[in-house]
Amino acid sequence: MKILRALLPSLLSAATLVSHAQATPSFPPSALKLMAGVPVVNDVYLNGQGPFCFVLDTGSQTNLIDTRLARKLELPLGDPLVLINPAGQTTLRAAKVKQLAVGGVQARDQEFLLTDFDGRSILPPDARGILGQEFLAHFDYLMDLQHRRFALSDPPRTGRRIGFSLIFGRMALQTNLGSLVLDSGASVLSLFRLSSGPSTAQLISASGQHVAVSVQAAPSLILGDSVYHLDRAQYLVVSDAQEAGLLPVNAFHAVYVSNSEHYVLINPQP
Repeated sequence: MKILRALLPSLLSAATLVSHAQATPSFPPSALKLMAGVPVVNDVYLNGQGPFCFVLDTGSQTNLIDTRLARKLELPLGDPLVLINPAGQTTLRAAKVKQLAVGGVQARDQEFLLTDFDGRSILPPDARGILGQEFLAHFDYLMDLQHRRFALSDPPRTGRRIGFSLIFGRMALQTNLGSLVLDSGASVLSLFRLSSGPSTAQLISASGQHVAVSVQAAPSLILGDSVYHLDRAQYLVVSDAQEAGLLPVNAFHAVYVSNSEHYVLINPQP
């Protein structure tokens, strides 16, 4: 049985792998909604069927799909996978989508993990799944939260480039708080360390697992040559994590991601 590693205490669980994506820059951007603090698009097509509502999550290695939708689409199932995250481990089935389209941009042979979303996670109520790095890592794109648009294969933007490394397929940025994974699926800053305060909240993963966290005022964040003041941070211990925590994309107006050159722009200009 295959074992996948995921360190995602915010919204998600995650997995892995490779696809063959094709994109055409002339396609218009998708309309972007913010629901429960995370970006959502409503124009996702799976094997020509849709449109469906999916969360965009840079903090997830893989894609996830609601089990009922996978059955409705009659997706072929693969072997069970063991998924490990801070809340523990769970076993999920994988399925293959031959063609995934968002805003007219297509990717082939995308892997999805099946999970039951209803009543088991804090995903937006209309969401039928999650698009993670399995899909997103094959494109340069603009995620503009201020103007509510998501543009795949977007032309390069101007701004100070911040290089990123990859931790389990996810983008990690170096900050004064350590190496933080840029996570559009996280609603608040997450720091993987002990807190002086008690556990005050429960996080729920998309696979239905719970983990206790302590929510406090956030420390100042230095990223590149800029200082950011976020409202809150949630603290939890993840003993073997390679990253120091998760940096929510919603801390910024917009983020441009260049996967082709491994850098991001925070609040970029055209």
